[in-house]
Amino acid sequence: MGFSGFKVVLTGDESLVSTYHYTYLGFASGLPMDVFPAILGELLFPTKSSEYGRMLTSQYGLCKVEATLLDSGFSREEVAIVDPRRLDEAIGPETRAIGVSVLDPLGLNYGTMLLRTVLKLMGVETKLQSYTSWATMKILEHKAIREYRKRLKVIVGGPGVWEIVDSGLQSKLGIDTLVEGEGELVAPSLFKKAMEGAELPSYVRGPPVPVEKIPVIRTPSRGLIEISRGCGRGCKFCNPTLLMYRVIPVEKILREVTVNVAGGENKITLHSEDFLRYGSTSLKPSDERVKRLLETIVKFPGVEEVSVDFTTPSTVMQNPKLVKECGEILGLTSGKFSIIEIGIESASPRVIEMVAPGKPKPFKPGEWPRVVEDAISILNDAGWWVCATIIISLPGEREEDVELNLKLVERLESYNVFIHTLPFIPSGSLRRAKGLKTSDILSMSERNLELIAVATYDAIKKIMKISSKLVAHAPLGVKQLLSSLLYIACIIGLRRLQRGLREISSFTLKLVSKEQVYSEQIREKSLQVTT
Repeated sequence: MGFSGFKVVLTGDESLVSTYHYTYLGFASGLPMDVFPAILGELLFPTKSSEYGRMLTSQYGLCKVEATLLDSGFSREEVAIVDPRRLDEAIGPETRAIGVSVLDPLGLNYGTMLLRTVLKLMGVETKLQSYTSWATMKILEHKAIREYRKRLKVIVGGPGVWEIVDSGLQSKLGIDTLVEGEGELVAPSLFKKAMEGAELPSYVRGPPVPVEKIPVIRTPSRGLIEISRGCGRGCKFCNPTLLMYRVIPVEKILREVTVNVAGGENKITLHSEDFLRYGSTSLKPSDERVKRLLETIVKFPGVEEVSVDFTTPSTVMQNPKLVKECGEILGLTSGKFSIIEIGIESASPRVIEMVAPGKPKPFKPGEWPRVVEDAISILNDAGWWVCATIIISLPGEREEDVELNLKLVERLESYNVFIHTLPFIPSGSLRRAKGLKTSDILSMSERNLELIAVATYDAIKKIMKISSKLVAHAPLGVKQLLSSLLYIACIIGLRRLQRGLREISSFTLKLVSKEQVYSEQIREKSLQVTT
């Protein structure tokens, strides 16, 4: 008797579950398909899977859902995380539930909107959906799901669920249940009901999960491992900051390192909202626990490289010595390349005090611009490049606040930092606020458009300088191709954006004139690349 399908299939769009060739190019999934056709997705977003499409390594959230189902009594034969490009092999007459994780199903998130805005400033009008949105719709409309639709339930969760909830498109997309929040406590009962053919609720909110009930993954997670969950600083625009802060025990972390290393994932990324707070019960870093964790994982058999993904400027400023020591433990002072993310959100103390009063603590909102600049300097000195975000058009923002953002971007030009200016999208406690609608997210002033253009121009310049490092872990042939494509894309982007900058206002004319010599260097290098 042949294979009749996994009873529970877990999946996500190909850009969500991809390894990205272990590069930093995952952001390209937010590009609209006017400029990023499907064929490029095959190149940039490879996946790893085995028999019947079972993934050998996948997105962390899907790995957690799989683990919680296995812990609740489902068997490995019943449940599988499946390659979205091979769903027809995994879905059959025995399949009773499809669980889909979504990041940006309708193309409305920060990154996608920023890319559309930047393309418009470059003179490129876009009409098609983003690659991520297209790939998500491809799953929901898959012929195998349609064929067995009467027998199975479609359950959708993940950080992009809000787009479907707020748009009212759940029924049209053929989704039985939407899950917002954390999934570990609610997933077992939902999937068991689906197995029984019972009716499911149309919407479920998953509560914060106690540490002891957070499961250990069974499938490698591309080397990504959670060391803490939540933040607790209470920024009104953000979901993770509203979640209660929990520290994952070292024993659980090491078990997940073991799973990844056994699956061939020897580059480990420690995920948190602020790695410097690991083991702390307050906003103050716990030096010994942070260093002990890093040292333990760096020395773990089979691990070749360790990185961390997020921190907070105010935490960095509380203990610069610890930051330096962490950089040394991770090998950054000996030349290893690594990027760490921080949220600036606004350079205006007034705005920070309104929407993110916990962000600067223990410092005061009035100190925030200095804290940000000094923290970036400390991180640079310890060996990190920094990816920072500023949110455009936050509620209550005035022109003088935008001016402060522009001035900060200008001051940070000499640092190893890329600044991404993200359009404000109502989320967190602001999501249901009166008068804040997703449809308003691109209504911004000319000065905010200028801020986006200036920050992006500076970021592209810096990406050009380190383009080979951004793809360093890709296979040799792929690395050379991606490095060349990225470099050429930067050249084209800079030229187009330079023309756009001239059309915005006098502030940027100063920047553009400063860049004339740089443009000549670009022209010379582009000739070398194309020949």
